[in-house]
Amino acid sequence: MTDGTSNVLILCTHNSARSVLAEGMVNHLARRFAAPLRAYSAGSSPSGRVNPLALEVLKRAGVDVTGLRSKHWDEFVQGGCSAHAAGDHRLR
Repeated sequence: MTDGTSNVLILCTHNSARSVLAEGMVNHLARRFAAPLRAYSAGSSPSGRVNPLALEVLKRAGVDVTGLRSKHWDEFVQGGCSAHAAGDHRLR
């Protein structure tokens, strides 16, 4: 059973800048407008770090960057997903 929230997975190669920017902004705007939406980002070959300039841009826009990290898309594969600190993020 779902809570009515739609999940969006934003993919790119390194998951270090653009996809992380999109994840942060979508979640920020969803909270601001009470939209039932949750964004995640991942990459096929993640860099293992988020570009500091991307984090700075998000902070300047008022976005909470807590928990943003570079991650592999395997974390979101249903049935083989690893749950991380914020909870189970398998796409349904």
